[in-house]
Amino acid sequence: MEIEKILKELIEINTVDDLENKKIIDYLEKYLKDLGFKTEYKSKCLVMSIGTNPTLSFVGHTDVVKASDDWDYNPFKLTIEKDRYIGRGTSDMKGGIAAFLYALKQTDLKSLKRGIRLCFTYDEETGFAGIKELLEKQIDFGEYTIVGEPTDNIPCIGSKGLLEYELIFRGTSVHSSKPIPGESSNENAVFFLNEVLKLDKKFKKEQWDIFDVPYNTINIGTIQGGTTIGTTSDYTKVLLGFRITKKKEDISYIKKYIEKLTKKYPKVEAKILNEINPFYNDDKIIEDYEKIAKKMRKPFFGVSEASFLSNNCLVIGPGPVTAHEKNEYVLKKSINESVDIYKKIIERICK
Repeated sequence: MEIEKILKELIEINTVDDLENKKIIDYLEKYLKDLGFKTEYKSKCLVMSIGTNPTLSFVGHTDVVKASDDWDYNPFKLTIEKDRYIGRGTSDMKGGIAAFLYALKQTDLKSLKRGIRLCFTYDEETGFAGIKELLEKQIDFGEYTIVGEPTDNIPCIGSKGLLEYELIFRGTSVHSSKPIPGESSNENAVFFLNEVLKLDKKFKKEQWDIFDVPYNTINIGTIQGGTTIGTTSDYTKVLLGFRITKKKEDISYIKKYIEKLTKKYPKVEAKILNEINPFYNDDKIIEDYEKIAKKMRKPFFGVSEASFLSNNCLVIGPGPVTAHEKNEYVLKKSINESVDIYKKIIERICK
């Protein structure tokens, strides 16, 4: 099967931390040129289109996360076992890319009244540098975008926003029997975080039930500080994260709240690591997507490149969702269903 050939060739390109980025970009460019697409932009990203004024875009990241040492298979060789395709990236998200490429090959592209643009990115797993680059280059994503993340072919129409901080608290290191008031970095971190956690009560008052956890959440990811129980701490590092359900205004509120706390606790430095808006699409076309996929809409489990776009986005791709897992895989049936779904979406929008 040709879909297996495409997936096999994608999996064999090692794009952990974008290691073989050029190789995969060149592969994708050649494949699409053979279908009649033209290159619009090429760097570590690739943008190609067919037709005039493309209305539909497909966004896919080419990088994958590192495979752990306990895999039962070679993660960079496609293994076909019974009902599944196994390999690093089969789910996240070379499976979605392969399905869309094959859907294009099965489509009469000359019959389309509206054009298609494909945008391939890098660094999605770390810092979203690829999609940010395309936005800086003012790439036009058209009226509609499909992001091929793994969703088990469920039309995903939203995801929580993200606000992450690195907090550095400084103090003075002295014998614990003679502490200097206000000079323990660990103590100041505890006081600071206690005030942050007061936001939880406010967040739970505003709930949005499309999510399993229907309100904004706070996560104190790591706390690192101090050297010994007998000495006050002079340095504490905290990683603090928020997940935002719907309102972009909540991000502004949290930022102002943290800024206010830094003035109350002057020995803290607050640095924003990530700031990504919530994504939500309730356009009427979602009803068509549900009929095509034969599944009801849901929110996406994580943050995707859809969160950076302002057009009519849908996140949908093959499953089950085994992203980042040992022995990552997708079902043969699911990837074939994705091909069919992508073809029907192309027909719905571009014909």
